Amino acid sequence: MEIFTYAGFVALMQVIGIDLVLAGDNAIVIGLAAAGLPREMRAKAILVGIIAATVMRIGFALITTQL
Repeated sequence: MEIFTYAGFVALMQVIGIDLVLAGDNAIVIGLAAAGLPREMRAKAILVGIIAATVMRIGFALITTQL
């Protein structure tokens, strides 16, 4: 699909929109999971959660492009 067509632009905007929604969802889930931890462990849990979410998103994107 050519990105410089109307259909390509719409598809790109849909992907960006979905990515933003998933990023917000990840932030909420990571925050809820870290909220129950002691203060000294929260920062590490949030960092690990963000890294894991990023790695998984990249992995799923790579798998999806191969389908």
